Amino acid sequence: MMTQINESVSVDLLSNHKTGKVYPWVIAWRGRKYTIINIGLHHRIQEGRVLCHVFSVTDGNTYFKVVLNTETLQWRLLEIGDFHAPSS
Repeated sequence: MMTQINESVSVDLLSNHKTGKVYPWVIAWRGRKYTIINIGLHHRIQEGRVLCHVFSVTDGNTYFKVVLNTETLQWRLLEIGDFHAPSS
């Protein structure tokens, strides 16, 4: 079940200069740190004149949807839920 959150969070990023990719690595929320092991979807949205990057990620147990506002460089946690890995 997904829970809407919409709270400010801290996010550590990893940057790969060879691929030009930047992605969330650690999310700090409510006194806990979650190390991201899988990036699902990444897309950009335009909110007025502001470009935002939306990431769907997991630490293997919990799913997070986070957004980076490129004007303020602030991160927000939009959704959280239990992560269910696909069956093999």
